[in-house]
Amino acid sequence: MLDVSDEISPVVRAGFFIGGQWREADSLHRIPVVNPASEETVCEVPLASAEEVDRAVTAARVAFDVGPWPRLSAAQRSRYMHALADALTARLPLLAQLWTAQVGAPIKITRQLVHAGTNRLRFYADLASTYEFEGRRPTPNGSARVRKEPKGVAALVIPWNAAFPILSYKLGAALAAGCTCIVKASPESPLDALVVAECAKAAGLPDGVVNVITADRDESARLVSSRDVDKISFTGSVAVGRQILAAAAANMTRTTIELGGKSAAILLDDADLAQALSVVAPFTMPFAGQMCFAQTRILAPRARLAEVADRYASIVRTWKLGDPWDETTEMGPVLNRRQMDSVLGYIDSGLAEGARLVTGGKRAAGFERGFFIEPTVFTDVLPEMAIAREEIFGPVVIVQPYDDIEDAVRLANDTDFGLSGTIFSSDSERAYRVACRIRSGQIGVNQLELVPSIPFGGFKQSGIGREGGLEGLEEYLETKAIFMPAA
Repeated sequence: MLDVSDEISPVVRAGFFIGGQWREADSLHRIPVVNPASEETVCEVPLASAEEVDRAVTAARVAFDVGPWPRLSAAQRSRYMHALADALTARLPLLAQLWTAQVGAPIKITRQLVHAGTNRLRFYADLASTYEFEGRRPTPNGSARVRKEPKGVAALVIPWNAAFPILSYKLGAALAAGCTCIVKASPESPLDALVVAECAKAAGLPDGVVNVITADRDESARLVSSRDVDKISFTGSVAVGRQILAAAAANMTRTTIELGGKSAAILLDDADLAQALSVVAPFTMPFAGQMCFAQTRILAPRARLAEVADRYASIVRTWKLGDPWDETTEMGPVLNRRQMDSVLGYIDSGLAEGARLVTGGKRAAGFERGFFIEPTVFTDVLPEMAIAREEIFGPVVIVQPYDDIEDAVRLANDTDFGLSGTIFSSDSERAYRVACRIRSGQIGVNQLELVPSIPFGGFKQSGIGREGGLEGLEEYLETKAIFMPAA
């Protein structure tokens, strides 16, 4: 168990990072950060006031308007970013522990995945040094210089479920572009972003380039409504995403919005079921299903529905549910009581609407404390049921039958979301042709990967814009054309 008194410095627990300095919070009010496995308080942290939000925005605004960051060469920014990644690399063991302590993700998994954060930062550091920020095009009377310039001040609003890796996508692209940033951490898992601030200080980034606050709803709304914010990047729920888009519209603020998913794993009739299910199973309930790209719908040929449901259920029954600090644990708890009640409510609705429970279906027994839910699998699910249509964000997966490829494509696309997906077949080109028909931003053929150089984002209500890859950098750039006379 993490002892934050030893691992987290007092300045991180006491305030915010604004204008290159640690500033003690205005208010003495603190909120607890709760370990979802034990329901014990990890530590207490302050929430930013409206005035502190304004100070962070002003610091970023000044750093962009008169500071050196946007005027440095891309190669200079790249060197700072590598220094930031170096500082974070030294603290990866701590960041893995924080992930487990705040969210309940198993430590053996967080230790593996926390490296994604520094990998993403280094990808953008390297891209900054090679990207063509200015080019020339001929015109009838001379030429035009087409420039890619930073959008300005970026508000980076990060979720609780994977704070450091998701922040790294946003921060890496923003810094590479030349933007200055206000990072708004979630009250449920605020510590990761504050550690990033410590590392930004250690790496020598100019004052005001990275500012970090923890804020609740009203103060977060103030941040995204500010006229001094030029770009908003948000990852979270559809409901909050809509609110942010409405606030951004008033100022025409540029936005990248990454929301939920209800992704389908399609097992074609020629797929090796044992192999396909062993590959897709870890992606169906990652972090107790609390990941937007989770493959929460398995579509199987109708003739093999029972076999697929039974095989898949037999896999999830073998997963060890328990203490996330135990190196052998494969699934931990959901975030908090509110999340647990929501997931159990969806399970009840599935049963009430006539779905058949294959395994799981209730709060896990044997735990005196913690928000543990059994891995749950449903079949006999109709497309109009809530468990088939809504993002549950918990360890619940449905197995649905299809009649032919046309029916599989129709079912996969019969959702308000379009974030991820997988296709399994012994013929990868056949699977590719099916993947081209799925309205989703990222699809794996016989696999699923998250790679820094490849864009990530969704269709429909899964969001707007992309993170990762060249596309992620360009979300933070504006295009300017300057016409020049002939020499």
